[in-house]
Amino acid sequence: MHPRHRIGATLAAAALALLTGCGSGPEAGPDDGPQAGPDATRGGVSAPDAASAAKATSAFDSAKELSRQVGAMELQLTRRCMVSKGFTVHPPDPAPMAADSGSDAPEGRVSPTAREAARHGYGAAPDAGGDTAAPQDSTSDRPGPWADLPDSEKRRYTVAKNGDPDQLVSYETGEGKFSSPSGGCIGETRKALYGDMPKYLRLMWLTDNGMRHEAGRQAESSDAFLKAVGTWAGCMEKAGYGGMKSPTEAIKKAKGYYGGKDAGKTLDAAAVESGRKKEIAQAKADARCADSARYDTFWRSAYQKSLTALYVKNEPDLVAYQQILNEAQKKAQKMLES
Repeated sequence: MHPRHRIGATLAAAALALLTGCGSGPEAGPDDGPQAGPDATRGGVSAPDAASAAKATSAFDSAKELSRQVGAMELQLTRRCMVSKGFTVHPPDPAPMAADSGSDAPEGRVSPTAREAARHGYGAAPDAGGDTAAPQDSTSDRPGPWADLPDSEKRRYTVAKNGDPDQLVSYETGEGKFSSPSGGCIGETRKALYGDMPKYLRLMWLTDNGMRHEAGRQAESSDAFLKAVGTWAGCMEKAGYGGMKSPTEAIKKAKGYYGGKDAGKTLDAAAVESGRKKEIAQAKADARCADSARYDTFWRSAYQKSLTALYVKNEPDLVAYQQILNEAQKKAQKMLES
């Protein structure tokens, strides 16, 4: 498995764990995920004609924008439902994701850029500060009315919002289950808006994740990308970092400079600084080799080609998703006006 696929799998797992309610696919036909284009096993997806590609891409863009609009209305209706059940204190809204601090890394890149490498390598140091560590910002722990509520009231709120945690409606994606509450204010609101929840989950998964994941898998197997990764590995060997077959292995090696997983917790400052110097030196070589091999460029090209072909293949699904969202938008407007 190549690096981008692993990143995609991690993101998919996070989505499955955090987003209770999304999906993909038409009612007719087998339910086995996005349809791959011809010769997809080596990245040789036949490019659709320009008109078909433009039409399908427009359907995708429209579905995504509708999903954003309806999602905002769904949140309003869910909050209204909670108020009607007597809950006037709510958890603070999640903090917006911090903008990337100047990173110029292209989509799909695993190696650091030269700037990132010089600043903090891969960010693997066990005492990494604000530049390298993900912010640990729990909305539940922020000061305010919600934080002051007793735990029993917070649990009561969660049950009212999500219903019975064992009662979910799910879509099996092939990568795990994509689930949504079937009860509580979330379940009630989504059922009212989207109707057939299994179909909605299927369509949302396809649009938000399924085609993207499949395009990544196809891109990873493209001849141009595989050749570029081989060039990267040869460059790293010449730089004194042999034996690595992919940029993901370079990141693992960098973590080893601190004694492996969790070992860094027991290192003194001198040992950490020694590991950091080795990490940054390797990361700089990695960045140079990535630019020389241009594997990110080849991957993005293959990825976009596959993704566009998948848009065309799955255009009926995208249109079906638009229809559900259009109806949901009308329903939500009436509900909010009542």
